[in-house]
Amino acid sequence: NPPLWVVVSAGVAIALGTYLGGWRIIRTMGKGLTDLQPQQGFAAQTSAATVILASSHLGFSLSTTQSCSGAVMGAGLGRKGGVVRWSTATRMFVAWGLTLPAAALVGAGAEFLTKQGPWGIAAVAVLLVAGSGVIWSLSRRKPVDHNNVTDDDLDDEPAGVVTTAMAAVTPPPPAGSVAAVADEELRATIPAPAPTDPTAPPAPAAAV
Repeated sequence: NPPLWVVVSAGVAIALGTYLGGWRIIRTMGKGLTDLQPQQGFAAQTSAATVILASSHLGFSLSTTQSCSGAVMGAGLGRKGGVVRWSTATRMFVAWGLTLPAAALVGAGAEFLTKQGPWGIAAVAVLLVAGSGVIWSLSRRKPVDHNNVTDDDLDDEPAGVVTTAMAAVTPPPPAGSVAAVADEELRATIPAPAPTDPTAPPAPAAAV
């Protein structure tokens, strides 16, 4: 059996990770993969819980994160008109592929240091706290909390789509530049509207 301090430290680390990064996980699962509605959320959690409980009963090991992510993607595809953001899903797949070798390397390094004695254990603890602090600091560049967890992310906007705000702040091309000349040539090809006679009677409405 593992020592009590190992169990306590692991539980505290998991709790702190959920507390500090839980809103970002909720955003990715509820908005990043697909726009979940309450019905799809219920279906996804029910299916994920069923798979996890059945696997535990049979003695199989599986990742709860992957089970929940797959359930969310399935619920998004099952909804009429639902769309899965495969760019976000691809990033998750890549992260899952890198997790296994990265965790193996970190675990091997930590084991090597702890074998060196008390100073090695202290070094592992310091590196763990420092690494966690760096990750937390990077996440604060674009914080996610209860105020914006359900907001639309502009970073997920499809390429080539220009919003009205972006178009409004786009400056005109400099005079004499290639872009300005091309713009003038394009405007010259657009015919001007025909002049209208204010005294002419209005055209009759087309019959439906």
